[in-house]
Amino acid sequence: MATWPETTRLIGARIPRLDGMAKASGRAKYPSDIRPEGMLFGVMLTSPHANAVLKAVDVEAAKKMPGVKAVLVVATPGEAKILYQGQEIAAVAAETEEKARDAVKAIKVEYEVLPHVVTERQAMAADAPKAFPRGNTQAGRAQSRGKPDEAMQKAEVTIEGTYALPVITHVCLEPHGLTAEWKGTDSIVAYASTQSVSGVANDLVQNLGVEASKVTVLTEVMGGGFGSKFGADIWGVSAAKLAKEAGKPVRMFLDRAQEHLLGGNRPSATAHVKLGATKDGKLVALAAETHGTGGRGGSNFPLPYVYRVENSTRSHTEVFVNCGGARAMRAPGHPQGCAIMESAMDDLAARLEINPLELRLKNLAENDMVAGGINRSDIYRDEVARGAELIGWDRWKPRGRNGAGPVKRGLGMALHQWGGGGAQDKQVSCIISPDGSVELRSATQDIGTGARTILAIIAAEVFGLEVGQIRSNIGNSTFPPGQSSGGSTTTPSMAPPCLDAAVKARDELFKKIAPGLDAAPEDLSLKEGKVLVKGEEKLTWAQACRKLGMMPISVTGVFAQGLSSTGVGGCQFAEVTVDVETGVVRLKKIVAVQDTGLILDMLTWRSQVYGGVIGGLNYAMFEERVMDEQTGVMLNPDMELYKLAGATDIPEIIVEAYDTPEMRSRGVIGVGEPPTISTAAAIGNAVANAIGVRVPQWPMSPINVLNALAKEGKA
Repeated sequence: MATWPETTRLIGARIPRLDGMAKASGRAKYPSDIRPEGMLFGVMLTSPHANAVLKAVDVEAAKKMPGVKAVLVVATPGEAKILYQGQEIAAVAAETEEKARDAVKAIKVEYEVLPHVVTERQAMAADAPKAFPRGNTQAGRAQSRGKPDEAMQKAEVTIEGTYALPVITHVCLEPHGLTAEWKGTDSIVAYASTQSVSGVANDLVQNLGVEASKVTVLTEVMGGGFGSKFGADIWGVSAAKLAKEAGKPVRMFLDRAQEHLLGGNRPSATAHVKLGATKDGKLVALAAETHGTGGRGGSNFPLPYVYRVENSTRSHTEVFVNCGGARAMRAPGHPQGCAIMESAMDDLAARLEINPLELRLKNLAENDMVAGGINRSDIYRDEVARGAELIGWDRWKPRGRNGAGPVKRGLGMALHQWGGGGAQDKQVSCIISPDGSVELRSATQDIGTGARTILAIIAAEVFGLEVGQIRSNIGNSTFPPGQSSGGSTTTPSMAPPCLDAAVKARDELFKKIAPGLDAAPEDLSLKEGKVLVKGEEKLTWAQACRKLGMMPISVTGVFAQGLSSTGVGGCQFAEVTVDVETGVVRLKKIVAVQDTGLILDMLTWRSQVYGGVIGGLNYAMFEERVMDEQTGVMLNPDMELYKLAGATDIPEIIVEAYDTPEMRSRGVIGVGEPPTISTAAAIGNAVANAIGVRVPQWPMSPINVLNALAKEGKA
């Protein structure tokens, strides 16, 4: 069985990604850049109404428009119920994008407009219209542990607070979509911006009625997904059908407004939380009433979070609104649960006049065991100590004691955790050719995390080659089954079969060339591009491969136990300044300390953490879907009014890997999700520390800060 090498040359080093220069120089071709010969442009017609019955669709005028090659109605009049602004109605393919957009405008649609609810306030109002057959709300399963009522009554100190986070939408730089090209009458190739080439292929098979062997989905690189790009979706299937009808390739990518409306979102979360504790800060009870909206789907999130609470009760209500549906977004549910729990913990610390860092350490479980016999509480203590040192926590002062002027400085912190883990049915093939080239193949994809580079590092480590000598060929659905990229599962799913494939290929090479060297295969080793026999150089890698003659070595690696694991944690600290006269929050510094088992490439690992923190600070400071209750439309579906951080909004970010021998022995664990979880919570706590008042509503915008100050009579 393959095992990770005890000493490494490449694994764990800082290695630039293989496609970095191509991406930085603009040479990399993203799916939306692909232009097959004769390609047509597809445009979706979507509903302007939030709630309606589709009565009729007339596409005859559109079909007669100049340059229009195909028109498709995707919602059936008389049957389709329109449930949100942006729902797909029809699609057009034309010679230019402008002609396609003109044709979409020529489609006549008759709606019966119905009353809508587009915010939680609107949906939960006593006189709200019933926008959904089963009602606008649905009670979730109540959770209870221990004796929460009795424990709360006996608590020496209690605090109560309401905390709320808004819906935020996916904002991938490359929009959702694909270009479909038929090869003959029964084979199709799709160039898709996706986190799952196999998922898109399966969708096309099911919706087009073609054989699986006739579908190829290609994703060489892609411009961000964050959990929202796992399938072909209606627009992708429409592109394929339009291409079939027109007899030409069709490119169908959403525009920016459609991205906000159709591309998925992170559900909102609101919680009224009551904590009970002893005078010395030991949690004894938690009671929470929570709700949120994921459109027409779920919005639940973990609570309690991280900390051990022996007695707790929680009820959750799903709120349904006439808006686009939720999709997974980097660490689904955890940023919301973390922000709510960590805010309540900080408020409890303020009430008790205890340093919030000490309160957190006091309430970790004595034993929080995760895979590999690791006590995560011990890891948290080490990580918190390191994070406190890096942020300068010794400068922390109690709330409201941060200067007499209008600009206040504050420090905050938060802890997070994630499961992760890998699938056990994925494969990687490895081909060593007589010309010395090495190729890895698998139907996984690189969504910007460095997956291509990591697989090459593993093979190069085994073969004693440089990373650039390995061709990491992924992003093709016809290759051996690979992992869809979500939930921080790609690396722990793909690294084990990659190592297995490389080791098998190396051993096969040794078997073939050992007789010619008058040696046994076990006497051979590889180092720095050379073949060694009992430690003595005998051949170069190229010379050894030429001895294969005309027959390359081709093997397939599979998952092996012990090479990957689950269960990680981390902590983040934030330093901010807040102008109490304007409500403007400035981020000064963020520290992220993270554990993730064996780190394969320290450079791409750090890149992942930086990206996670930046995503988290956007959630904390800027992002918010704004709906108009009167018209039912989104007011900020663009890149102007939907705010994101600019370069000058990014503070100093210190990334610290909790990289110890104990961690490395756990094997590979993904890092995509964890570092984005606790950023918003840490920033919210830093703002409260600065101004002496909890800002209960995210983002930490000037209006929310000033409202919180005014409520406490401090504006």
